[in-house]
Amino acid sequence: MSTDYQFKPHEQPIMVGSPANPDHPTSRKFWYLAVGILIGLTAGFQNGLLVANLNQIQGQFGLTPVEGGWISVAYNITNACITVLLYKIRQQFGIALFTKAALPILLFANALQWFTSSDLFLSDTVPLFVWLDAYYLEIVARGLSGIVASAMTILSIFYCLQGMPTAKRISGLILGFGLLQFGVPLSRIITPYLAIDGQLDTLFMFQFGLSLVCFSAISLLDLPQGMTEKVFEKLDFVSFGFIAIGLAALAVFLVQGRILWWDTPWLSLPLLIAFVCISIGMWIETHRKKPMLQVRWMRSRTIIAFMVTGAAVRLLLSEQTVGAAGLLSVLGYGNDQLIGFYGIILAASALSLIISAWRTNAMELRRPVIFAVALIAIGSWLDTSASLNSTPEMFYFSQFLIAFAAIYFMGPLVFEGMFRAIANGPAYIISFSVIFGISQTVGGLAGAAGIQAFTTIRTQAYYADMVSSMVANPTPTPQILQGIKQQATVAAYSDLFFIIAVVSTITAIILSINYAYYRYKKLNPLAKELAALAKMREGKEAK
Repeated sequence: MSTDYQFKPHEQPIMVGSPANPDHPTSRKFWYLAVGILIGLTAGFQNGLLVANLNQIQGQFGLTPVEGGWISVAYNITNACITVLLYKIRQQFGIALFTKAALPILLFANALQWFTSSDLFLSDTVPLFVWLDAYYLEIVARGLSGIVASAMTILSIFYCLQGMPTAKRISGLILGFGLLQFGVPLSRIITPYLAIDGQLDTLFMFQFGLSLVCFSAISLLDLPQGMTEKVFEKLDFVSFGFIAIGLAALAVFLVQGRILWWDTPWLSLPLLIAFVCISIGMWIETHRKKPMLQVRWMRSRTIIAFMVTGAAVRLLLSEQTVGAAGLLSVLGYGNDQLIGFYGIILAASALSLIISAWRTNAMELRRPVIFAVALIAIGSWLDTSASLNSTPEMFYFSQFLIAFAAIYFMGPLVFEGMFRAIANGPAYIISFSVIFGISQTVGGLAGAAGIQAFTTIRTQAYYADMVSSMVANPTPTPQILQGIKQQATVAAYSDLFFIIAVVSTITAIILSINYAYYRYKKLNPLAKELAALAKMREGKEAK
């Protein structure tokens, strides 16, 4: 679009730092949407390939589980912390500079990932690379990938917004966030075909090639320009520093805690650091004249309920990402045997994303969340019948339901959060972004940590009971003990599915009662926000 084009009032950017919303022709909308989907899938791959191949990465570099845990920490630290900074960068420097900064980081991170996994680098016969440590370069690459994934998610949302019809433009938010969920199942599906004999260089070559395609697509189709203003203040970096250190320490605690176990003495230090630093950062923001985060709004009852709901649903969804997947791993199924399993998850995710993007109604945001939690409950109840003879095919239906729920709850949750933020003013959107990002990241990490702790404790209890009951064979052989350990682990996962089923059933009932109350009173929990948005729209049209 020509740089001298004068935007009409309804085409102006929604807020400082976002692109304008011109009336594109249909063909251009199609390409914006296509590029947005490509960017979203690429962002999902940044984490998906790590999750799907962490064991292989550990084996290739000769790492211990703890060292492998630090690779996960590097990604989650930067991904959770960078949201605030990226928002202000867009506001002060504009979307064009933001894009130009994000793309080189994407290329460099993926190139570094490919480079460290290549035979050339790992070969001892090449003296040029002897002084470089592949493990530390891998940590740097994963840290950069966390930054890139957050930035690319934002770009995916903006491109999807440009490609949507005017009446459904805000559905681009759902597409942008939803596409991230495709990263893990897609990575699980393609890994057996690309990582042959456990070699990862071909896999990361594919990721690098995908980033090159993204680079080309974004270079050919720019986002419309937006507005900028000077927003950075010195205190921003102080409060951001404290909050970032606190979130980083929390990620260390949650990731390494489930590897080393929670009573490891030094783990109390990152937990203490997280509490102190986040508290200091929030205190600074509370007492600033121009805060970066609207802490008082974030502490309100409705926003806390929003954050708890988002984190709780993400935690329940760990039934799939850690529960069912973990059980199948215990039963001896590898990536090459789970292609159909993850294909079902991918199909459910795609169907849910399409339905959610086109059917989410601003007047009915609570009902889809109830439906999603009910699906998690049904899927979990079905999984309680797991046994030593369970096969991936037995989980297809239950995991289809849970994968559908994983996307379906996100649309109304994003809508509600954005409505509450925009109705209070553009300055609140950054607070919503932080709340949503942290609730999803921490909820996912906490879910994985909680499941690991629960299954470990229950496995030990079942194992002790089974061994003590072996009267006929008081000195069992190692083979028998291994079989008992596997049986005890399966029983522990059955308990896990039962607990998640009960909790999600109770959650669905509570949400249903709350929904029925508002329907009976003929009230909309977002009535105040919707009225404020209507006034803002009228004022914009009048101009």
